[in-house]
Amino acid sequence: MNTNDLREYLLSRAPWVDPSSTVDTVKAGDPTRPVRTVGVGWVASSANLRAAAELGCELFITHEPTFWEHAAPEQQLRTVEPGRSKQRLLDETGLVVLRIHDTWDRWPEHGIRDSWARGLGLTRRIAEDGARWHALFEIEPTPLLEFARHVARRVRPLGEDSVRVIGDPARTVRRPAIGTGCAGPDADMVALGADVLIVCYDGASYWQTRERLADLGAAVIAVEHGTSEMWGMESLAQYLSAHFPELTVHYLDRHPRAWTVAG
Repeated sequence: MNTNDLREYLLSRAPWVDPSSTVDTVKAGDPTRPVRTVGVGWVASSANLRAAAELGCELFITHEPTFWEHAAPEQQLRTVEPGRSKQRLLDETGLVVLRIHDTWDRWPEHGIRDSWARGLGLTRRIAEDGARWHALFEIEPTPLLEFARHVARRVRPLGEDSVRVIGDPARTVRRPAIGTGCAGPDADMVALGADVLIVCYDGASYWQTRERLADLGAAVIAVEHGTSEMWGMESLAQYLSAHFPELTVHYLDRHPRAWTVAG
């Protein structure tokens, strides 16, 4: 088995992805190199790549870009620091890097969105959009402050020490909505009855998204981008282990975390 085989396996089961335009491509290394040991992580940080090499991985699968550019083939920043150092690390180790983003975002049950819901303890899904980016759930009536504390407790093991909230702490919420990373819930979920939306900062700037959603009457809870997707990538590692028992698969989460200072 090699990287091309794994990529084709995932693409062939993701009919929502156009193989000719997807960012799910090989970013470094020889994709025909035999693969026995795989590292999987949310982002191809230098720390994750070093850890994968130390574990003897031939392949590292990332969800986000390797060289800080969403569009393939990520060439703009490879020749300036820290891109040069990262490329040198890849050249020295021979590590292959494959991005799995478009295929895994909406993968049923195991993918990014559904893993995020499971990690947050949201189990009663009552609606979703047609493309399966967003989902609406039902919970017992809960003050916004208490629901935000619930989210904060859930994400703490991921390395996020707080969440940011817009809305009256005392208001009761019953219908939280989530999305898929930067493709967070929006007015479509408010129209379906969402009263609190869980978004990530990268996809929900204040004036463009969060303030607008507040004007629509929804409360908003914001987390870091990686927080909303790490469970999904851990799920990918588990999925590959189950479907390819001949592979040794390691989940790696060695990327920088943001931390909070209160004044």
